[in-house]
Amino acid sequence: MYKKVAGTFGIKVIIAILNLVIVIVLSRSIGAAGKGEASLIVTSIAMILLFCNMIGGATLVYFVPRYNIFLLFTLSNVWSVFVSSIAFVALKFFPLVPEKFIIPVVVLTLINSFLATNLTILLGKERIMSNNYISLLQTVINLAVLLLLLKSFQQADINSYINSLYAAMGSCLLISTVLILPYLKEISLHGTKKLFYQLAKLGLLNQGGHILKFLSFRISYYVLVYYSGEAILGVYSNGISLIESLLLISNSFSAVLYPKIANSTDIKYSQTLTLQMTRISIIICIVALIPLLIVPSEFWIWLFGSEFNGVKQVIILLSPGIIFYNITLIIGHYFSGIGKYITNLFANFIGLFITLIATVIIIPSYGIIEAGVISTVSYLCIALFIMFSFAKETHIKVWQLLPAASDFIWFKNTGKKIFK
Repeated sequence: MYKKVAGTFGIKVIIAILNLVIVIVLSRSIGAAGKGEASLIVTSIAMILLFCNMIGGATLVYFVPRYNIFLLFTLSNVWSVFVSSIAFVALKFFPLVPEKFIIPVVVLTLINSFLATNLTILLGKERIMSNNYISLLQTVINLAVLLLLLKSFQQADINSYINSLYAAMGSCLLISTVLILPYLKEISLHGTKKLFYQLAKLGLLNQGGHILKFLSFRISYYVLVYYSGEAILGVYSNGISLIESLLLISNSFSAVLYPKIANSTDIKYSQTLTLQMTRISIIICIVALIPLLIVPSEFWIWLFGSEFNGVKQVIILLSPGIIFYNITLIIGHYFSGIGKYITNLFANFIGLFITLIATVIIIPSYGIIEAGVISTVSYLCIALFIMFSFAKETHIKVWQLLPAASDFIWFKNTGKKIFK
């Protein structure tokens, strides 16, 4: 199992590096304002995708071993079309993005939603590496097409990024569809109404938590644009990209943990596994954070361009919160794996409540410092709620979730087994 974790982590490291290259290329090619536009597009896609995933999404991992996959596939994709259609109308009335970006945002969301359904089915079947390779391929194609358009066709504007997203998501959708075709052979719509109700029930709890989390973490993007402009958002989003790359640690563990728990009937095994992975992820996260804190501000200015002074400030402000949020992701997947989505929902509600209250108090003096401090406080509060909930569930002390000397020894011995 830990070889899968190592393999997943390795691929996610490569993806994170390639995503950093994309950030650098965009920053140097279209400047801070253009990077701010790109961040708005990606954030808006992610927001709509959360509603698409209310029927399907991550909850499919729980349903795949238990229900007809063709029916799950059909319900999820039909719902995505429905949500994307509503999103198109909503964006016309609520201009969260400029008019010219509405169609690309909606179409890319729909493609991304179809792709996410395919990848989740693969994950539910514990085809973890297939899932990982497609995710890697998507990033590779995105970067390759972006460079081609910027360098060969001299398309140095936001449209080059949009077209690279079309190419990457579209290609991976085709490949992932081929991979899941064997699981769609049993064509049946029997029990559609009952399954839709169950998907909606769990999906509402699960995605409700994700929607609250998204609003808690990304509402700052829209507030920053409104009060400080797209260039400031470009700087802030680059800092966010760097610090959130550390989440690939917990995401790697979670990608293995979630299907294991969803397919397991041994609750003690699931709890022990979650506890181990939580401790180890904290160790790795702290080690990975040190280089980001040591690198001087001048390096980020050299890397991204002269307009990106302030990236180091974002990293410092978000560092404490990101360590604890690694904990949240892993333990949160434990609760999702056993079907207790309500715990994650409450945790993210707390985070959003704190974010909104703090934002209202601080406005109109809202800039990078304010956004960073509010985000870190939100991270910490969510993590503490999740940690106390897990401690209560497993009858342990909260401090036992933090790494001890024995965890360093276990990590060392496990590493030897993985890389033999």
